[in-house]
This record gives sequence, structure tokens and C-alpha cells, in this order.
Amino acid sequence: MHPLLARPEFRLYIAGQTLSVLGDSALFIALGIWAKVLTGSSSAAGLVMFCYAVPMLLLPLGGLVADRVRRRPLLVTVNLVLAVAVSPLLLVDGRGHLWIIYVTAVLYGLAGAVLTPAQSAMLRSILTERQDFGAAVGFTQTMRAGTTLVAPLVGSGLYGWLGGRAVALVDIGILVAAALAFLALRVNEPTPEPSGRRWRTEVLAGFQHLRTTASLLPLLIATTATATVLSFLQPVLFSLIQGGLHRSPQFLGVLETVEGIGALGGSVLGGVLIGKLGPRRTVMLGSAVFGLGAVLLLVPSVWVVSAGLLIAGAGMPAGVVGLATAAQSLTPPQLMGRTQAAVNLSLTAPQALAIGVGAGLVAALDFRTVLAAMVVGALLSAVFLLGKPDAVIEDDEDEDEDEEEPTVRPTGELTADPAEDPAEEPTEETTEVPAESVPRP
Repeated sequence: MHPLLARPEFRLYIAGQTLSVLGDSALFIALGIWAKVLTGSSSAAGLVMFCYAVPMLLLPLGGLVADRVRRRPLLVTVNLVLAVAVSPLLLVDGRGHLWIIYVTAVLYGLAGAVLTPAQSAMLRSILTERQDFGAAVGFTQTMRAGTTLVAPLVGSGLYGWLGGRAVALVDIGILVAAALAFLALRVNEPTPEPSGRRWRTEVLAGFQHLRTTASLLPLLIATTATATVLSFLQPVLFSLIQGGLHRSPQFLGVLETVEGIGALGGSVLGGVLIGKLGPRRTVMLGSAVFGLGAVLLLVPSVWVVSAGLLIAGAGMPAGVVGLATAAQSLTPPQLMGRTQAAVNLSLTAPQALAIGVGAGLVAALDFRTVLAAMVVGALLSAVFLLGKPDAVIEDDEDEDEDEEEPTVRPTGELTADPAEDPAEEPTEETTEVPAESVPRP
């Protein structure tokens, strides 16, 4: 057993996160089905996704909340409040109550904007040794990928068996269990001190940290580029199924399952390789693997396409492990929530736009042309990282030395936030980690 899994606090964290993701994903798919059944309209079902996605634009605010309060009480409170917010679904019994489904989706999106950065920041509080970052991120990504693969089957299956109210009851129970898991955590969390800086500066501090950290920004650019071309895959698969494999549209479910299995494997692979390759090479490998897997989709064979999706599906999660490990390593604990929020928004916003662009490209061009563009884009993302600075993971002794000799600001605060507003509080130090080349990136 890995030493991390022997630690009770890490097991409780994994349990809380997994339960939270399970409840989120299962209810989300059930809400879409529920809206479709009540109205017979696919657009009504699609509106559920819209209601859930729009609040995620508030991720920077959620990140600020996660950095300005203690994370453990925040995770407990949000999960319990969300459990209460789900309870009105028990009243839905007809089309007239459709608004309850939409309001619940909005509330889930708002909760996600806080839970996502808070969970990442909580992990940073639990970990005491930097060499554990890669393995911890690998474990969390693996559990998330596995849960995301199973949860839609749970949500749709439970809805078909017992109906929407049963899904709501189960989700309430899952959310309460997640809150209890986080409540049982024992972690030393000092109460964050107010920084005294402008509100806008505080909200955007995560983006500022990403922009000014020389070894982190290239990883974000490459991962975002790969995620963007990955978003073309959904509309491409419809054309591939019809024009390449000559199967019915329902075959999409089979291919998406194969891709999900690949994503699970990629999360495991990323967790294993991150300690050997380092963040930069892991991100490079993820982009290259996705590109090579996408090449196989050009072959009009079910077995070859399935193998390609299995390989391509593994690429992106492996790259995300590299990016997330670098973010954990190069970000001060008091900035972790905002940095994670900035990373998530940087990845998801282009993906949302790319889905629409991909649909337009498939309508205007042969799907093989779009696939070829995806391959080129992914491989260029990998090439982009050649020669870029490595994300150096400092050892604990170096970190301790830095903590023993802090720089004092004129206001008496310790210099700890890399997102300093230079116009207001000039300082001679920067928190960016040196990016020299090392034998093991």
C-alpha cells in the first residue's frame, strides 16, 4: 500500500472528494433525464447543463472564498447546505415544477465553484512533504475519473428504476456522508489573515500567479491547447460513427465508455510517471499520447477506433496530473484556492467554446480533416514545451529556511502572496520558484 493511503487524513480526504463528485455527477445526469421526461424536449434537458455550467464562471470568487476562510469547515458547510438545497426536488411531480430542477442545477453550479478550489486547497493543507504531491494528485485524479465513469450509470439507472425523487434522496445521503468525511479530518489550519489589498487584486491573484510563474505558465498553455482540441472529439464522433463506422448514433455510448476507461488508466499512469518524469515531461507525454491515439480514429475499423479512443482518453488526464502537481508545488498554501480556480477556468472556458467550433467544423469539413487538425494541435502542444523551464519541486528543508527568514512588509505582514499588487505594496522578493534545469524535471 502506498504510504499516503496509510494516512487517515488522506483517506478521509479521498472519501469526501469521491462522494462529492459521485453525488454531483449522478444527480446532474438524472436532472437532465428528468427534464426530458417531464417536457419531452431535448432543449429543456440541455438547459439543465446550461444552468449548471454558467455559475462555474464564478470560480475566481469561489477560489477567493477558499483562501479567505478555513477549508475544512467550508467543505463541511457547503456539502450540508447543498444537501438541503436538493431537498425541494422531492416536491417535483409535474411539468409545473420544472423550475425546481433548474434552480437545483444553478445551486449545484454555485457550490461547485466553491468546492473545486476548496478541495484542491485542502489537499495542499494535508500534504506535508512536497515529494508526495505527484502521488496525491494521481490518486485524486484516478478517483475522480473512476467516479465520473460510474456516476452517470448510477444516476440514469437509479432514475429508470425508482424515479427522480429516489435519486434526490440518495444524493442527499451522499452529500451528508461527504460532509462527515471532511468533518472527521484532523488538519492544522490557521485562520487566514486579511491582506488589506483591493478586492479586484485578490480575486485575480490566481491568474496573476499563473502568469508570473515562468515554469507553470507553459504547462497551462499546453494543457489548455490539448483540452481545446479534445473538445472537438464529441462532434467528430457523431460523424465518425455514421460515415466511418456505419453504426447507429446509440453506438456513441459504447465509444464514450471506452474513452472513459482510457481516462481512468491515464490518471493512474500520470500518478506513476510524475515522480519519474516531472511535471513538464508528463504534460508533454499526455499531449503526445492524445495525438497518437487520435491518429487511430482515422482508420474505419471499430476495433482500431476503440483502441485509439482508449489511448487518446488516457492522454489528457495524464497531462492534467502534471499540471496539477506543478500547481500544488509552485503555489503558496494561502493562494492555492484561487490558483486552482484560475486553472480550472482556463481549461473549461476554451473547451466550452471549442465544442461549438467543433460542431461547425464538422458541418463544413470532412470529419477526417478535423481529426487531422486535432492530431496536429495536440502534437504541437507537446513540442511547445521543449526547452521550457522545468517545474522545480523544492524540498522541505528549503521551504523551512524560507519560513525562518521572512521578509517584512512596511505594514508588518509577511511576504507570502505572489499576486502582490506592485502599485500598492512594492516588495523586493518574489515567491516564484526558480526554474533552472535539473537532472530530474
